[in-house]
Amino acid sequence: MNTQLKLGVSPAIALAAMLLCAPVAARAQYAGPPVTSPPPVASAPASAMKVPAASMAIVPGDVIAIATYGAPELTTSGTGAVPGLKVDPQGDIVLPYLGTVKVAGMTPPEVGIYLERELKEKGILVDPQVSVELMASPTQTITVVGEVVKPQPVPTLGVELRLLDVISACGGFTPLASHVITVNRPGDPQPITINLGVDPDQTGTANIPLLPGDTVVVPKVGNAYVVGQVTHPAAIPLANNAPITVVQAISITGGLRYGAALSKAMIIRSAPNHQHVEILFDLKKVLQGKEKDIALNSNDILFIPTNGFKAALSAGNAAQTAVYAAVSLGYLAP
Repeated sequence: MNTQLKLGVSPAIALAAMLLCAPVAARAQYAGPPVTSPPPVASAPASAMKVPAASMAIVPGDVIAIATYGAPELTTSGTGAVPGLKVDPQGDIVLPYLGTVKVAGMTPPEVGIYLERELKEKGILVDPQVSVELMASPTQTITVVGEVVKPQPVPTLGVELRLLDVISACGGFTPLASHVITVNRPGDPQPITINLGVDPDQTGTANIPLLPGDTVVVPKVGNAYVVGQVTHPAAIPLANNAPITVVQAISITGGLRYGAALSKAMIIRSAPNHQHVEILFDLKKVLQGKEKDIALNSNDILFIPTNGFKAALSAGNAAQTAVYAAVSLGYLAP
């Protein structure tokens, strides 16, 4: 006897199919940054590259060297002379002829100009020529925090230190360190943003000089999140600033599930002012090579939604399989 099974379509499934087939309002699609776009290039503000070590203000505890042409008694270096003068807790030094001189708060060049004026006005020298150098600054440090091996204060020691010098002094970057670094400088309301790029040969263009009191912040590069109709939804670390694309992210999470709505894939991207932007794209065209793959940014959420028709079809196939199994086992009459 022939057995014929009649499987009806539920009203809910029929309604879902009609809604999927109905026309929807067009929404602009955004291809996003393709993998073929140029990699991040090292960069830093031009003003940050021009900060000389001489602009460091002297503070109590610093050691300065003074050289006065034609006046060895006013020179702190040379044969038989002390190597430098330590600024006392009040910010003063003591010099022959001039007595106590307050130098704290001035830069070394400013101290030199001040001493020249004092020596000339007091009739000590006719044409004084004074140079001042900061030799050591044990009380001044550059603080490094974030994704370095050993976050710690780095003493300036009276020499010009650059960004990569202090990073190296802290043991280098961790694997999750971002190459976009900020420097908070006292007196500067805006942080300095430096992008080291991804090419080691070009980092010199972003290796800015630092000043005592600077705080270097090395953030994490962050994660990209893959959710929805993938086999294993997960957070993917964007290590070493290497771009991960949509296709790579889907592969890492085990591939697509049957119920994926390829034409309605979406990237939810953070924007300024704590806003979010929805980037719609056709994943099927990306997989076919008809559209460019998209590089994911830190904190991007790649969402692969469910295709309602596929989900209903999958549920129907499961129900049909269960009926056939029940008939074959004798639980249902043919």
